[in-house]
Amino acid sequence: MLIPLGTDRYKARPTLVTYLLIGANLVAFGAAQLLPGDGRGDPPWAAWMVLAPGNSPWWTYLSYAFVHADVAHLLFNMLALWVFGPDVEDRLGKIGFTALYVCGAVGAGVGHALLERDPVVGASGAIATVTGAFLVFFPYVHVRTLVFFIIVGLYHITAWWYIAFMMAADLFGLAWRDSNVAYGAHLGGYAMGIVVSLGLLALRVVPREPYDLFTIGRQAARRRAFRAAHAGSRRPAPVHRKAREPQHKTPDGPAATARLQVQERLATGDTGGAADAYLRMRGEPGAGELPPLGRRQLYEVANHLFQRGDYSNAVDAYRELLAAYGNDPEAPRVLLMLGLINARYLNDPTEAKRLLKGAAERLGSEEDVQLARELLEEIG
Repeated sequence: MLIPLGTDRYKARPTLVTYLLIGANLVAFGAAQLLPGDGRGDPPWAAWMVLAPGNSPWWTYLSYAFVHADVAHLLFNMLALWVFGPDVEDRLGKIGFTALYVCGAVGAGVGHALLERDPVVGASGAIATVTGAFLVFFPYVHVRTLVFFIIVGLYHITAWWYIAFMMAADLFGLAWRDSNVAYGAHLGGYAMGIVVSLGLLALRVVPREPYDLFTIGRQAARRRAFRAAHAGSRRPAPVHRKAREPQHKTPDGPAATARLQVQERLATGDTGGAADAYLRMRGEPGAGELPPLGRRQLYEVANHLFQRGDYSNAVDAYRELLAAYGNDPEAPRVLLMLGLINARYLNDPTEAKRLLKGAAERLGSEEDVQLARELLEEIG
């Protein structure tokens, strides 16, 4: 069992709709417990709120998502909504997030009706939609997870692996049908969240970010096409020399210890831990006397800080990267990232314009150039 407890992405804006939905589910559950039974052991709302495929009114495709079987069912669902909802609401806004949640509840209900015939209750299908959207928008954000599966403990798991495991578990459960869990509703919700979110990014209804699943896929396709084109060419590929990383003697002290922790965390794949160690390092006396981290190390730390919404510290990390490795091939994209952050998150249009104009002159990817132009148009 995997129980999500939070994410490493810091929220940038209030998340009112998420908490209103949690409140609505709690109120609905409490009201259901206060109502008297119908004499046959069933609560009186069962006939007009529970979704029974082929045997219940049309509105039950939404009403079932506000009904829960017991306290544990309610609490686990609300915990998942509290973990994943705020970040998705932050990307979509209040109206967009509300529409996604409602459509997700209906879509999950349809998925359940297509795959199973048993009655269903619970918000898990709608929350699966939110989780699918989270996968598209924040695939590399870490989810703090309490694991009860062979090993027990608290782990930071990349959203990509966490959600993929949950979907695989639902597929396995649907095949075996070994419990009363609504696997079909879960899978319908995941599909709805993923498809809708990718569509919104493809149509640019929601602004693309460099690290959402859509952009990652586009970049991977371009790299494959580039490699294929060069593999078929007789001309040798040009050789690009990597920027030489400065060599310094590392002094001792708390800052040096934190710097070493950054490198160790990155070596084990714990990018979130590396980012935290980087922030500790910068807060220690003598941090300015340390040699810069490696170019790839700084890039990974800065990217992670951006993904989790820690924009001010991300800017500092990107600037440190530029100061140490200004001639690196990635420098134009770093300028683009700094321009994006200043334009959309730090409300500094003057600095954003300066950075974006500098990036546009040096970027090699047409898509990156287009993003720089769009950002310049946004800030006027």
